[in-house]
Amino acid sequence: MSDRRGYSRDGSRDSRQSGSSSYPRNSQSSQRGSYQSSHNSNWDSNTRNSGCNQQSSGHVNKDDHCQQRGNTAIIRVSYDVVKLLSAQSNAKVSELQDKSGARIKVLHEDDNWVDVGVQLAGEPEQIRLAERMIKELNSLASDSINHPTTYQQSGGNSLADWSGKETDSGMKKPKWESERPMDSDRWQQSSSFEPSRRQHNYESENRHSQPPENALIVKVPSGIVGRIIGRGGSKINELQDQSGARIKVLKDDDNGTEASIQITGEPEKKKEAERLIKELVGDTSFPSSRYSNNTAQSSTTVAAQTDSAVVDWGAVIRDSKEASLRRWANSPKIYKNFYIEDPEVSVMSREEVEKFRLTHNNITISHYKSDDDRPIPNPVKSFAQAFAHYPELLEAVQSQQFKDPSPIQCQAWPVLLKGHDLIGIAQTGTGKTLAFLLPALIHIEGQPITRSERSGPSVLIMAPTRELAQQIEREVAKFPWKGIKCLCVYGGGDRRQQIGAVAKGVEIVVATPGRLYDLMQAGALKTSSVSYVVLDEADRMLDLGFEPQIKKILIDVRPDRQIIMTSATWPEGIRRIANDYMDNPLQVCVGTLDLAACHSVTQHVEILDEEDKRQRLLDFIQSLDPNDKAIVFVGRKLVADQVASELSLIGISCQCIHGDREQSDREQALADLRNGDVKLLIATDVASRGIDIKDITHILNYDFPRHAEEYVHRVGRTGRAGRTGIAISFMTREDWSKANDLIDILKEANQEIPPELIKMSERFAAWKVRKDEERQRNLADCGGGFRGRGGGGGGRGGRRGDRDEGFGGGGGRGSRRGGFGRDFM
Repeated sequence: MSDRRGYSRDGSRDSRQSGSSSYPRNSQSSQRGSYQSSHNSNWDSNTRNSGCNQQSSGHVNKDDHCQQRGNTAIIRVSYDVVKLLSAQSNAKVSELQDKSGARIKVLHEDDNWVDVGVQLAGEPEQIRLAERMIKELNSLASDSINHPTTYQQSGGNSLADWSGKETDSGMKKPKWESERPMDSDRWQQSSSFEPSRRQHNYESENRHSQPPENALIVKVPSGIVGRIIGRGGSKINELQDQSGARIKVLKDDDNGTEASIQITGEPEKKKEAERLIKELVGDTSFPSSRYSNNTAQSSTTVAAQTDSAVVDWGAVIRDSKEASLRRWANSPKIYKNFYIEDPEVSVMSREEVEKFRLTHNNITISHYKSDDDRPIPNPVKSFAQAFAHYPELLEAVQSQQFKDPSPIQCQAWPVLLKGHDLIGIAQTGTGKTLAFLLPALIHIEGQPITRSERSGPSVLIMAPTRELAQQIEREVAKFPWKGIKCLCVYGGGDRRQQIGAVAKGVEIVVATPGRLYDLMQAGALKTSSVSYVVLDEADRMLDLGFEPQIKKILIDVRPDRQIIMTSATWPEGIRRIANDYMDNPLQVCVGTLDLAACHSVTQHVEILDEEDKRQRLLDFIQSLDPNDKAIVFVGRKLVADQVASELSLIGISCQCIHGDREQSDREQALADLRNGDVKLLIATDVASRGIDIKDITHILNYDFPRHAEEYVHRVGRTGRAGRTGIAISFMTREDWSKANDLIDILKEANQEIPPELIKMSERFAAWKVRKDEERQRNLADCGGGFRGRGGGGGGRGGRRGDRDEGFGGGGGRGSRRGGFGRDFM
């Protein structure tokens, strides 16, 4: 069994790979460039002709299959000579062949990472002439090599020793060859012979070793080193070619934040290399130092050098705040406190307040910042206590036939009407939208500047998905108060139509962050008059990567605005936004800050194999009653299309919704489910938030979600508005990492926990312990070479594999790819 280079497992050349030729055939170098294959095929053709001629003249036995083809020899040359020979489609090879009459071939298959063999064939005089001409190209290398490079001869007369007297072939040396040291010069810089990789000119140096005399050291951030090296060392080689200097990347400094770039050569070339490196990293402010033989003096010189362009971020932040104050100094004053406390609410004792909060799903309210000592308002018990002074709005609320406010509404309305910032955390389907919407209507009407005089909307509501944005717009439409107009803008909608609607004037803009920022950049939507901002489902917006757009949008909103964030979970990203953009908010939590699903939903978990899901889905659909509605959540858009298509083919009416469908199709799918035209919706997580269809009875997690937060939101699509629901989740062996989080959610909701789920969680925990122990052992035992994905590099000539399933260990025995892992070409 031989490898791709024609060697058998014991290291000997495999005769089967040789065939009828003593030269490596093109089939052994299929991974190499097309120009190389073309040249090799031409060479094979020439050598076949030569061999056959000699066979006919009686020099070769017929049974030898033309293995000998006259006088041939192999010489070893450095990679710089190979580059010159192979440049411009082997133009130099053709030139040397024409002048010498010999046939010349670069044996890339004989690549040993130190030098390359060049095969010469022809008459003895022709071989000697070709040898002298190639020596002329390699003259700089031959001067610096302390010991001659041996020849490998394959028949014919012997050649002169490589270190013998050179003769002038009349060839003119290329200009770049005189300016740039050869690869062989680099090999001899170390006292011990350690072969370097051809294109990886970023050898590791001992950080305490003395740099060469007059070496220029450039300090760069460690994160920039990859840009300087380039892929496979291509960029650092390019910099050396352009400057003529020798560039080497040393090990990181002890603090791990900086790396040293060593530049050697003539002064002008070192300056050019330094300039190129500075241009590459986009910063000309980092220091460089010139080393002398005196180590102490060099260290003093480096320590004395300081960065003359250090950025004072404190001053930048202060200037930014001052600029913001100047920008908004002439803005009209805004009113935020519209709360007139009902007498029945104001006389509630502390015990009554605590009892009310406890009995209403354990409402908790606290100051987000510890130094905030403002009094916390008491909760309201009815709509009249909150909106008695706004009779038209109260009438609109009562027309919706709501019986009592939800727990989040009872506590959020007094907070928002008093003008405080709010962080609202409650389960899905608990009325968070109405909690911030009704105070927004009062805020719009209560400003001293009339609506006609404002330059744009007063309320800005951001939502992560189109469906949620449209849902909020529908909620606004239920409360037609004072002629307040609302517009929903989102990606996928008619941009020109949205711009036209904004130009006509609106008071409330509900938008996804991407389209909102697009309209702001185009100048179509101005936010200078916005004084009430809502980030609905803020955690989902951060998950979708909208944080940069949110920050840019808030820069163009006046800093004294009132801002509200709502979510069903409380991840770290929301806390960061709250710290940066909210002014001493009050935090209202309904239930617990831990992950918790809606308690009105019965949750079931089924452990099964992947191939059993389809049949179990059909069984689930057949068990539904005629009046039931269900959403089936899948993990990928392709799966959603496949499941919906297969169900339609067997006569089951359903709709499908995911991010790649046209907006009109997504809206139609939700309308069909809402109206009862279909009873089944196949959806990705795009439908896990903002789908407020109150008569959904079942949720099926066909693919278990990647995060426990998404599980909570999926389950929240049923059991809304006081109803009950059922959630069924399929779990496979691949989902074992989520088992522990799911167990916590089921425990909190007092749901049944399957024994198989507990065992799955225990197996995953034990596996994590084993992996941690194995990782610690590998860290203790590792050494040498580059590490692949699974096993270390190490070993002489070891190199990181394209992909491996490392079973440990390093490269060993000069393997090109690190580790004993299985190699995928």
